Amino acid sequence: MSKKSKAGKVLAVGLIAGIVALLVAVWKASKPIEDPWENEPAPAQPQQPVESREASVEEIREIIEDDK
Repeated sequence: MSKKSKAGKVLAVGLIAGIVALLVAVWKASKPIEDPWENEPAPAQPQQPVESREASVEEIREIIEDDK
């Protein structure tokens, strides 16, 4: 194999790699860019109060006894 033939193969591989890199760059640049501020989220609604019931002292004592 001569030096000229080896240099031609290296040049061809480099040229193909450069073309592939260029095509990838063009493809990435052509993709649409999403604007994060395009669709603003709806304003948050205030949380509704939770109804609570008061436990009696007896109920609390039962719960404590059950845990023992």
